[in-house]
Amino acid sequence: MPIEKDIHDLLYAHDCVIVPHFGGFLTHYRTARLDESRQLVHPPSKDVSFNQQLIRNDGLLADRVAKRAGVPFDEAVRRIGAEVDSWQSRLGREGRLELARLGTFFTDHEANLQFEPDRRVNYLRESYGLRPVAAVPVQRRSMSLPPVAPSANIPMEEASKEDRRRMWLPAAAILSGVVFMAALWALMPLTNKEASWSGLLPLVPAAEGRFTPRTEFPALIEEEEEGPWTAPDGHGVRELAITGEPERLVAVDLGPALSVEAVPDSTHVAVAKVVFRYHVVGGCFSVSENAARFVDGLKAKGFAAHQIDLHRGLHRVAYGSYPDRVMALEALAAIRKSEAPEAWLLVK
Repeated sequence: MPIEKDIHDLLYAHDCVIVPHFGGFLTHYRTARLDESRQLVHPPSKDVSFNQQLIRNDGLLADRVAKRAGVPFDEAVRRIGAEVDSWQSRLGREGRLELARLGTFFTDHEANLQFEPDRRVNYLRESYGLRPVAAVPVQRRSMSLPPVAPSANIPMEEASKEDRRRMWLPAAAILSGVVFMAALWALMPLTNKEASWSGLLPLVPAAEGRFTPRTEFPALIEEEEEGPWTAPDGHGVRELAITGEPERLVAVDLGPALSVEAVPDSTHVAVAKVVFRYHVVGGCFSVSENAARFVDGLKAKGFAAHQIDLHRGLHRVAYGSYPDRVMALEALAAIRKSEAPEAWLLVK
C-alpha cells in the first residue's frame, strides 16, 4: 500500500518523519532567496532532506497509516515494512526510486544511496499559495543634458562697475525714505508736531484729550484681615484663648492621638513565563512502564528527560525541552551525534 501521501501530509506538521528500516525525511526552514540565473524570487520554504541513519520506529508514521486505513497499529507496521521491501527491490533492480511529491532516490557510481527532493513542493504552511516571482532587472537610462552655450566674456572693469551700481541701490532707497520723513515732519502744523508717530494719518490732526478733575474721592478704609486660626499641636482637653472683647479661655477636647501604622512595601517581582515549545524526542512507547524506564535511563545520563504527553496511544519521551528553536536544534544535533541518531524535533 503506498505510503508516500502519508509521509507528504506529515511533513507539513512535523520536522521529521521516519520510515522504519529505510530512513527519515527531515525539513529545514529556508528564507526567501533570489535566483539570479533564472531571475526569480522564491518565497520562504521548508526544504526536505533524507537521513539513512534514522531507521528506528517512532510510531508517528504507523499511527497515521493505522488511523487512515482503519487497521490496528501492528498491522500498520507490517504494511509499512512490506512497502519498504518493495522500495528496496526497485532500487536494487532499477537503481532508481521516485516517490510522488517527495523526491527521487538513486545510487551513485560508488553504490551510495542519494536523494534529490521535489523542489516544487513547499512544506511551510505560512507560504501556502505563494509562487516564485519574476525579478525583472531595472533598465538604467543615462540622461544626456543639452549643451550649454558659453557665456560671453565680460571685461573685469565693466563687471566691477556693475557690482558697485548694484550695491548702491539699497542705500539709495533707505536715504530716500529718510528724506521723505524729514520733509513730512517739516510740513506738519506746529500744533500737530507733538502728535503720536503711531498714527496711521499723521497729516490729519488728532483729537485733543481733555482732563476733567474728579469731584468725589472714595473713603480710605483699611481692614486688617485676621489670619486663619489653627489648633495647637497635641490631644486631649486643652484651654485655648478666644480673641475678642474681652479675651477669654475656653476648654476644647482635641480628641485622642492618631496612630499611624507603617505599611510595608511589597517585594513581589513579576516574572515572565517561559514556554518550552521545542522538544527533542527520543522515542514513543505504547506502554507507560517502558516510557518511564526510558526516562530514568536518560536522567541517569544527565539529560533533563521527561514524558511530553500521550499522543494517539503513544507516550512520547523527550531528552529535553527548550524555549527557542535555535537551542533545540543545537541540542538535537548533539544528541544525534553522541546518543541517538534517530532523535527528532517536536514543536508543540
